[in-house]
Amino acid sequence: HNLSALVGNEVQYSKTDTWGASRRVVSDPFFNEFQGNYSTIVPSGNLLVENYLESYFGRINYDYNKKYYVSLNSRRDGFSAFAPGNKWGEFFGGSLGWYINEEKFFKNSSLSKYVSLLKFRASTGKVGNNQGIGSFAFRSFYDAGQNGANGTLFYAQAGNKNLSWETSNKTDYGVDFALFNNRISGEFNYYIGDVNGLILNVRQASSTGIPSNLGGLSSGLSGNSILENVGSMTNKGIEFSLNAKILTEGSFKWSSSINYTTQTNEVTALDRAGSDILVATSNLESASIVRVGESVGSFFVVRTGGVNPVNGRRIFYHNDGTAVQYDHAAPAASRWTKVSDGTVTRAASQALDGVVMGPSIPTFFGGFNNNFKYKRFDLDIALFFSGGNYIYNGTKAGLRDQRVWNNAEEVMTRWQKPGDVTDIPRIVFGDNVSNGSSMPLEQNLEKGDFIKIRNISLGYNLPEKVLEKLGFSRFNLNISAQNAFTFTNYSGFDPEISSNGNSGTSAGIDRNSAPLARTLSFGINISL
Repeated sequence: HNLSALVGNEVQYSKTDTWGASRRVVSDPFFNEFQGNYSTIVPSGNLLVENYLESYFGRINYDYNKKYYVSLNSRRDGFSAFAPGNKWGEFFGGSLGWYINEEKFFKNSSLSKYVSLLKFRASTGKVGNNQGIGSFAFRSFYDAGQNGANGTLFYAQAGNKNLSWETSNKTDYGVDFALFNNRISGEFNYYIGDVNGLILNVRQASSTGIPSNLGGLSSGLSGNSILENVGSMTNKGIEFSLNAKILTEGSFKWSSSINYTTQTNEVTALDRAGSDILVATSNLESASIVRVGESVGSFFVVRTGGVNPVNGRRIFYHNDGTAVQYDHAAPAASRWTKVSDGTVTRAASQALDGVVMGPSIPTFFGGFNNNFKYKRFDLDIALFFSGGNYIYNGTKAGLRDQRVWNNAEEVMTRWQKPGDVTDIPRIVFGDNVSNGSSMPLEQNLEKGDFIKIRNISLGYNLPEKVLEKLGFSRFNLNISAQNAFTFTNYSGFDPEISSNGNSGTSAGIDRNSAPLARTLSFGINISL
């Protein structure tokens, strides 16, 4: 019998103290720095927030004869951003493991000649999440302002005293194996996770008076929204990895590994009414939606049908399938007409005609790594792949916009005369509807599948005789490239970027985002 135990306590304190000012109306053109003489000084970017996270945890590990394993853990976390009564959450987990290859009946079987490891395991647990909320999420605040020469107070944040921990219950079943004296090894897992008490920004009616100006309180909110525990979702899939020592003898050696993961995400509940949640990108379009029965952050767009070759107008579809077209040059009352007969009709809109099209979260991803050694040379190549998701190319919408904006070179292929077949409508100054700046359009939705050569590294080790003369025990020269090559049909810079960072509710939005850098590096590693 082998038994080990751990008991611990952890306290984290975080404080952010930011100072800033905007200085305007320079007294003399000579000044071009912040320290110069300016007549107007306006506070800007000031922030003071702090929070505490206190945790108590314990773990017990037990095994019998190195064949049967049991692990139990528990923790209690308290976070200051939640209201009294909701600050603390209790979480737990447990796992079981069985090394079948250690059993006598297995060792005496013919399988033992080929299978050097075979382990079955299962685990379940509940964890808490407090990410995505500010330091004072449960409190309501007023902030100071100015109206002319008069000081004012305005409603800056609507808190939620009922906000509590988001929880995730995950169950995992797996098999670990090794074959041919560990020359081939791998694992296979099936997982299912239920997320409850999902913390999301829930938009409120304008009439409720929820503030749009949040006064820099780092609340994690957007305008007219309140953070709430509004729903639940599930994640499930498989994970598979395989490692192989393919060539081990001689001057040339080769080892390889591959991993593959699938994930199916579905929102199973939201608020009591099951209301959709539209998520905006900054102050731009709301292309992402959280809807029961769909993957979180799926795209909500209006269907389009290219450009009418007869007149160069963009074609849209109403929710009943009626094809309509838009003419920005026409009087406001008659800009929307039916393609079939040219009669005036209602405008296409996301509220009335939007449809859910494709998840923003990849449904599969993985990697393929290879290491090659030949005498003193060492080559590593790491590939990463991902797919099954879509990307909303908002950059394309902006570069086709016909206001006073820069345009992409592709607008040179615009419609110019009857019979032209193109995806760029005729140019009309001020038109921000036809190409997706006013509402998310299907035409800007693209597949996000890609394969990347994430890293290539080539190294060379000096021979021992040379090392002895130099007085070194090791001298390695290496050159590497990260994000070396990307293979994708996505028309933007990089299918792996997101204007909204790691947001789970508005992933896959590309709005003028810089691509991941391709980095080349050269190094020398010396050991004495």
